[in-house]
Amino acid sequence: MRLNEFNNAHNAAKRRIRRDGLAAVGPAEQSLRDLLPELESDEDRRVAAALITRLPGYAVPPEPPSELMQEAVAIEHAAYAAPGSDEERIAILAEARRKIFEIADRAAADEAASIRGLTRVLEHLEDNLRDPDWPLGRPQDSSGH
Repeated sequence: MRLNEFNNAHNAAKRRIRRDGLAAVGPAEQSLRDLLPELESDEDRRVAAALITRLPGYAVPPEPPSELMQEAVAIEHAAYAAPGSDEERIAILAEARRKIFEIADRAAADEAASIRGLTRVLEHLEDNLRDPDWPLGRPQDSSGH
């Protein structure tokens, strides 16, 4: 078994645990442990075993996002969906990134990095508007037409 196949089983177990709670942890751990011998390498088995140890944490509901995170996400979503010309969108994205960094500066240290991480998608969008990764025109066939 390849590690990505194990990962699929692990993700299914996580979904069951999130849905069914703590009672689902034991059976999920056992079913995944039963797969360990089928993995291709010792390293894959080590990684898989580490994933299994994380399963109980998925039974605990996640904390709701802080007000600062909610504010930053709202700014990110608005900038992502903003209409306009390329130049207008570049300006909107840059301003949104600036605002998100300001919010991150007000956040606690353990949350600041996650808030700053929201700017990465906006930065990639801005970069792609400046220098597109993919040509916008229609693909040509092999004869150049």
